[in-house]
Amino acid sequence: MNTSQNTLNISGMHCASCALLIKKSLESTPGVETASVNYATKKATVKTSSASLSDLKKAVKNAGYSVIDTEYDPNLEAKHWRQKFFLALALTLPLFVGMLFPFPYIFPIALVLTALTLIFPGRSFFQGFVSALKLKTFTMDSLIAIGTLSAFIFSLSMGTYHYFEVASSLVTFVTLGKWLESLAKAKTSQAISKLVDLSPKVVHLKTAKGYLDTPLESIKSGDIILVKPGEILPLDGKLLSSSVSLDQSALTGESLPVEKTKGSLLYAGTQNLSGAFELTVTVDSQNTLLSQIIKLVSEAQSSSSPLQDLADKISSYFVPLVILTAILTLLVWRFLIGAPWDTSLSFFLAVIVIACPCALGLATPTVIMVATGLSAKHGLLVKGGDSLQRVSSVKAFLFDKTGTLTLGKPKVTRFKNLSSLSDKAILEIVFALEEKSEHPIATALLAFSRSQKVTSTKLKLSSFQNRSGFGLEAKINNKAYTLGKSDSGLIELRQGKSLLATFAIKDTLRPDAAHLVSSLQELSLPVFMLTGDHQKNALPLANDLNIDKDHLFANILPHQKTDIVKKLQEKYGVIAFVGDGINDSPSLAQADLGIAMGQGTDIAIESGDVVVMNNKLSSILTLQKISQKTIKKINQNFVYALAYNLFFIPVAAGIFSKQGLVLRPEFAAIAMSLSSISVVLNSLTLNRFTGDK
Repeated sequence: MNTSQNTLNISGMHCASCALLIKKSLESTPGVETASVNYATKKATVKTSSASLSDLKKAVKNAGYSVIDTEYDPNLEAKHWRQKFFLALALTLPLFVGMLFPFPYIFPIALVLTALTLIFPGRSFFQGFVSALKLKTFTMDSLIAIGTLSAFIFSLSMGTYHYFEVASSLVTFVTLGKWLESLAKAKTSQAISKLVDLSPKVVHLKTAKGYLDTPLESIKSGDIILVKPGEILPLDGKLLSSSVSLDQSALTGESLPVEKTKGSLLYAGTQNLSGAFELTVTVDSQNTLLSQIIKLVSEAQSSSSPLQDLADKISSYFVPLVILTAILTLLVWRFLIGAPWDTSLSFFLAVIVIACPCALGLATPTVIMVATGLSAKHGLLVKGGDSLQRVSSVKAFLFDKTGTLTLGKPKVTRFKNLSSLSDKAILEIVFALEEKSEHPIATALLAFSRSQKVTSTKLKLSSFQNRSGFGLEAKINNKAYTLGKSDSGLIELRQGKSLLATFAIKDTLRPDAAHLVSSLQELSLPVFMLTGDHQKNALPLANDLNIDKDHLFANILPHQKTDIVKKLQEKYGVIAFVGDGINDSPSLAQADLGIAMGQGTDIAIESGDVVVMNNKLSSILTLQKISQKTIKKINQNFVYALAYNLFFIPVAAGIFSKQGLVLRPEFAAIAMSLSSISVVLNSLTLNRFTGDK
């Protein structure tokens, strides 16, 4: 059965319960396998087997919300709630004046003003309440609607305007809290905003009449553009000038300038630190590396995590429990204690309003938003909240050798000609065999050949075969040649069974490889090395890294890598595989956490759960620390949210009223909003993390 994934932008969400309502509606739709809804980013991610997009839109509409084409803008949300708050405030202030200075006809005026407050600023709460009833559930909207409607009906039936003021105040303070909450949430999405701002809107396009300022969207692959000093590159392309210096920190987190030479691939979002230069555009604005990063960071911020699922489950039971507690509070005060109706109703309303699950719903997604943005700032592209959470659960690390622990730029350290042919003749054969290959060993052999003045060949190949893990086979002038690894670890050139020459090749460890391995070992995390190279070649590198001989897997063929990952998973549980993202895709996918060393390649972007954009091994330690701090912040938020309710619900219910501790309903609305704001602000403190000093 084929499954597809849809990401929907949702309009109308204003609380964590809204997300649960939409999730329930989507998952009850035939053809929907799973659905997750993120309140913080206003997105729904739906996996379907047969449901169409129109079916999904209908499900969202049935829940009382709508699917829109535009991305969620926290600033627009803040503006929306600001307008609602000031309208509610304008309608509520006269009621406070009437309370202090009673005037004629105050009851009908209060009735009209309160009705207007409930109908306009408070409309969305009642719409949410009705939608929840249709799906036979309760949400935060249910609490607010029940509270305000109860106060309104009580005032109307008793002929007193006192609870009109309470109902109107509840809407006013809730909208104030939503405004402040949206302002705080806007700060959690700054990472995306900063990445989007890296795309210039106008490009200097080269034409027959000179350079013409042209909208970014009009530029296509093959166009030549000019980048002036200090400007941000608008598109990916190949450099036409001799050399330039770029600041790539926005993409990789690496602050040092990077030198690029003619023909190098440059990326949108990097800054020109040298003179003006031209480049040939290779992709349009929708397919640049920067646009891929923006998309993946956005998806990561919208993703769910196991801890979020736990919060959602708690919230689904929480609201009905609160309603029962509020009803019980009303009955106890009125019929057991004998308090007046207005006093009993006041405690009922306070419990209804104070116990909002919004703080619990925000506990995880706000931290994930900040953490994924923070990771991107440090050159780490994390593809989901679940991946970020999983980093701290890793029990062992498995590293591919070439291109991961090493620089992936091996060099020929020894050449031995064992034939009667000249060195030049041998190297011409090698050159012909490896000329079109981009394998690191081929690159080393070609570089050595060029150093010996062999830069081209007229030899023609036939019957060419590339046997993965074994080497090359081809015919030259009807003579069969093989070039590949031997059991001794040397690269051998053979004609038939005759050995013509051998090459010793050695790669260089990355400068930070030893530090990373020792740091992981200090954390009691076993480190393994995997390579297709011979044991004799790999063992010295393993010794340099202090990796045990038993933790070295050598002479491994590509298809055997995933088997080793599975073997380690059986022994340790959660395994992280670190590879170069080019030929390690199956192993990256098999591992519980796949980490691709990227350097910004498209293949690396597609591989693994995490891409190390700056290509620095030490960034894995940064990733681990961010993950640990993320889990800590989420747990803190859970504690704050739950402790808040455990403390304030008894206060709202009047249990401490004899001690003079009483919480009026309107002030309960403020306290409820402050709980959500405190969770968001606590999440934002994660931005204080600066990485290794």
